[in-house]
Amino acid sequence: MRRKCAYCGFAVGTSVNGYFYLTDKKKDEIKKAAVFIEENGIKRVSLSAGYGNFKKVLSALEIVKKHTSLKVLVNVGGDLDLKRIKLLKSAGVDTICCNLETMNPELFKKLKPDDSLEQRMKICYQIKNLGIELSSGILVGIGETEEDREKHIEFLKELEVEEVPVMGFRPYKNTPMENVSPAPLSLQLKVIEAVRKRVKSLIRLTVPFPTVLMKGLIPTIKAGATNIATVVPVGYPLVVKGVGSPTVGILEEILPILEKHRIRTNVERKQIAF
Repeated sequence: MRRKCAYCGFAVGTSVNGYFYLTDKKKDEIKKAAVFIEENGIKRVSLSAGYGNFKKVLSALEIVKKHTSLKVLVNVGGDLDLKRIKLLKSAGVDTICCNLETMNPELFKKLKPDDSLEQRMKICYQIKNLGIELSSGILVGIGETEEDREKHIEFLKELEVEEVPVMGFRPYKNTPMENVSPAPLSLQLKVIEAVRKRVKSLIRLTVPFPTVLMKGLIPTIKAGATNIATVVPVGYPLVVKGVGSPTVGILEEILPILEKHRIRTNVERKQIAF
């Protein structure tokens, strides 16, 4: 079975702007990309893929861990079970992402017809029970109510999740939701503030750069975000596309802006020109 979410351009063959079997990378390509990331001062990498690519992601994790000291988050959507979680743990995974996106059962079924909210929640508990850091995100602006968001945040609070990505919906071309308006930045900021205030177990509050772009970068951080995702250095050797947008953040463009606003980062580069 090939799972496709109504809003997602990552499912193979869905969007002309999305992914097309980009997990088919040779081992030396993965090694080269990981080493390049580490050499440019970034300390954490995400290994993400759609349904049906678990073995490829597990192999990539093993390569990254063998050749670098990078922290690794793995996100394979609903392509997880207890056995696979244990395999990731044995391979040295630092964080496993299992996004719920919404906890409204009817909305979840509408947007993710081949997936199961109950199963995703079960996976979240299994990750936590095995002592692995859990990342579980909220997607705002997909038709959910304020009550839905409150319920979702409360669940994450009780779960004592370590990382919460707060993602504002942005339409991908060719998907069933391509004509739906993007989530207002103000709504995304509101949810970021609520998560930061209520989820006390947080180690990091993540926002994917493609959901806020440059204009939302500083407001997002001021609202409480502590981790900006989907950022790569100039010259990164692989194709990367972001959540809700093919655009990604460029490290060399973002660092000067953060420096201007006196925002410190954990990026360590030998030469950075501001």
